[in-house]
Amino acid sequence: MTMKKLFSLFTVVLLAVAVAQAQRVRFELQIEPAVEGEMKVYVLPLTAEGNEKAMQLRGKEGKYVGGVTPSEKGLYSVAAVYDNRQLMSTIHVVPGADNKAQLTLKMQDNTLMLDNTPENKALSALNVKMNELDRTLWTKPGMGNDSLRMLVEGYGLAAESLMRNFDISRPVINYMKVWAYTRAYNAYTSIPRAQNIEASEIDFDVAEVLSGMSDALDNDYAPLFPMAAQMIARSIPADEGLLGRLEKLYGSYKNEAVRAKVASLMLSAFLSEHDYSADFEGGLALLKQAVEKYALSREYVEEYMKRKATIVGSPFPADVVLEDADGNVVDIASFKGKYLYIDLWASWCGPCCKEVPHLQAIEKEFQDSNVVFLSISTDTDKDAWKNKMVELNMHGNQLHDRNNTLCNALNVKGIPFFLIYDKEGKLHTYKAMRPSRGDALRMVLEGLE
Repeated sequence: MTMKKLFSLFTVVLLAVAVAQAQRVRFELQIEPAVEGEMKVYVLPLTAEGNEKAMQLRGKEGKYVGGVTPSEKGLYSVAAVYDNRQLMSTIHVVPGADNKAQLTLKMQDNTLMLDNTPENKALSALNVKMNELDRTLWTKPGMGNDSLRMLVEGYGLAAESLMRNFDISRPVINYMKVWAYTRAYNAYTSIPRAQNIEASEIDFDVAEVLSGMSDALDNDYAPLFPMAAQMIARSIPADEGLLGRLEKLYGSYKNEAVRAKVASLMLSAFLSEHDYSADFEGGLALLKQAVEKYALSREYVEEYMKRKATIVGSPFPADVVLEDADGNVVDIASFKGKYLYIDLWASWCGPCCKEVPHLQAIEKEFQDSNVVFLSISTDTDKDAWKNKMVELNMHGNQLHDRNNTLCNALNVKGIPFFLIYDKEGKLHTYKAMRPSRGDALRMVLEGLE
């Protein structure tokens, strides 16, 4: 490459960096009062995709600066971390002509307060009130159902009061509604743990105190909260079936971003929970119908097709690459002619490790049989796998599936997980007995011919 071309390339890179920097919002924050010791300040732009990272601002002694990716909604989460404490708040920012946001936040009532606009006054006040309700729930035992009902209702009532008392913009109103709704829902689901009671002791349903879900969550701000999509999905009963649930979703919600988020959860749940062995073709037809009717991604159908490996009689997934401890690829076909008992495990999985002694005992008993035992680790850290094998004195057929391809292909959601493949390499038993079942598993293995 000539010097001229190299210089041109360098210039292009510099321009690209300059453009990226220019597009960022420069935050210049002053936090009062300044604290002794180190304080770290982070700013996270709130986006529907949720793929932005919090940026740490530079500074000390109460003054912090840094460039942050702009939020299309103008909403940012600010966190100040110091002395084992974390104060958080949501702020609404409209940068000046110079793309700067010069703000003074005050540490007060266990949060960060900003009062430069009616929007931020309302957001700060709502945050204080919701934090207060959270503390009450977790620190005041024995509240009783009437008090708990009033507490859960309090989040929404606080938001409504602030929206009436402050002249704030519609976007921030919508955000506050979703924020209060999701915090109230989280409080309701936390009652058993916070109050140390059984869920059955709660005599009111969340739908009774959080009415009008579609009114609160059917806007562009709901996708900023992952819980919002989960709330909507859970509000539509699973016994409606996939098509019935989607029909209710699309009939009750008009916002396309909300529809997309919730539909994705519903289809992912279907992929995870469907019994492929019982009705593979029926499930496929149902999924195709849903994808076509609501113009959803065909990736769901493709993902469904990959689960065909869970059906008894299906061959071992072809795209799975297994390696031994030395990094050599091991072809599963090398075990053909023997039944294959497979243990899917990982070094970090306590229940998996507890099965190892039982597995070793059974493997020793069947060492001269037509059954081969194969342990496949799903560890992402190969060294952790090797170290655990030494610790547990694991020998025999030990293989590694670093990319977790086999678990994905077989729709395995938890380990340990056990399977049996026949002499032809076809699935014989999905969800086989675990070694700790002892004699029950021995009888199954003895019955293999």
